[in-house]
Amino acid sequence: MCESIAYIREGNSEKLYARDIATLVIEENKIVLIDIAGNTYTLTDAVLEYVDFVGHRIILRKTD
Repeated sequence: MCESIAYIREGNSEKLYARDIATLVIEENKIVLIDIAGNTYTLTDAVLEYVDFVGHRIILRKTD
């Protein structure tokens, strides 16, 4: 399987946010993550920092 794990970066640390992410949608003022079970995670206080396709990692950074 090729699902990813989403992490939130705050300062120099990364915290696990969600597992088994299959879809990432960037909308005007939010990021929507959807896992393989269909659960939706919506963030309005974060930006996409980078995606590591080989390591299956999505790194989001908190905005204040």
